[in-house]
Amino acid sequence: MDAGLRAEGGRWRLAMDPGAFAVGDPALPALLAATDVPVLLARGEHDPMVTDAQLAELGAPVVTLPGLGHNAHVEDPQAVLALADAYR
Repeated sequence: MDAGLRAEGGRWRLAMDPGAFAVGDPALPALLAATDVPVLLARGEHDPMVTDAQLAELGAPVVTLPGLGHNAHVEDPQAVLALADAYR
């Protein structure tokens, strides 16, 4: 948490440069094609940034985590960790 948050004026903000969003396209199809390990794509049911259909276009299995949003890993870390159980 110390590395990810900053106190400013009695309030907290993310310690992130908004310029990180301008890095560009992550080229996910190419990244997925280059890997030799199993990939599972997951999203929260209420994630407004990506749909199941958009993830399915990438050709990897897709899981939707019920009741969660875009930051599913923050909202329910155990649900996200449970996804890795099949790969142990």
